[in-house]
Amino acid sequence: MLRIELAPRRSEREHPTVNIPAPPDLLARIRAVPAAPPLLARLPARPPVQLVGGAVRDVLLNRRPLELDLVVEGDPDRVAAALGGTPRVHDRFNTASVLVDGFRYDLARARTESYSRPGALPDVKPAGLVEDLSRRDFSVNAIAVALGGERAGELTAVPNALDDLEAKRLRVLHDRSFIDDPTRLLRLARYGARLGFSPEPHTLELARDAIDGGAIATISGARLGAELRLLTREPDPVRALGALRE
Repeated sequence: MLRIELAPRRSEREHPTVNIPAPPDLLARIRAVPAAPPLLARLPARPPVQLVGGAVRDVLLNRRPLELDLVVEGDPDRVAAALGGTPRVHDRFNTASVLVDGFRYDLARARTESYSRPGALPDVKPAGLVEDLSRRDFSVNAIAVALGGERAGELTAVPNALDDLEAKRLRVLHDRSFIDDPTRLLRLARYGARLGFSPEPHTLELARDAIDGGAIATISGARLGAELRLLTREPDPVRALGALRE
C-alpha cells in the first residue's frame, strides 16, 4: 500500500527538491489556466472536487493544460449538473465529460481499479482520494489539488511524485503496472517525448520485461489504435514515435 504525502494547509512548504506554493498561490496559478474560471465559477460546495493528474503536473511546471481532469469524492452527477451543459456519461467507470464555454472537463468518481487479466479493462469501485491516486500510471500524474472548501489549494501527492517532477523522471506506481495496462507503455513514450522526461531505471526495466513478455498483445486493437492516434497528435509526433521505437 502506497503512503500519501500531504502538503500542509495554509502554509508554504519547501519540498526537498520542489517548491510547493502556498495554497492561495497554487489556486492563483490554476485560475490563470484558461479553462479554470468557467469551472471554478460553477463548482458546488459539495461534494469535494480535486484537480488531478496531468493538469496539476503542468501547473507545477508552469505549463498551461488545455483540459482539466477532476476527481469527485462522491457522486460526480451533482458536479456535472452544476457545471451545466450536456454531460456524456460512461456508466461502467462512473465518469462523465462536460462541455462548458468551449472547454471540456472530465469528471470521475474517486475509485480503485482491479484487473481480471492482463490487458483487460479495469473493474472499478468507489474509494477515497488516496486510493484513486495510487491507481494511476506514473508518479508525476498522481498529484491532486483541492478546488474548494477548507482544503482549497491543498496538494496531495504519492511518494516520489514531487522529486520525480523535479528530476524529470517517469516512475510507475507498482511492478505490475505495464502488465495490468500495457497502454502505459505507449504513454511512457508519449509523456517522455512531450515533457522531456526519462523513465527511472526500475520503470525502464519493467517496461522492457513487459515488452519481452508480449504485454502489448493482450490489449485490443481498438485500444492500441486509440493510443497511437493520441501519440501522433503530440506537438512533436516524430519525436514521440522515435521514443516509442526506442
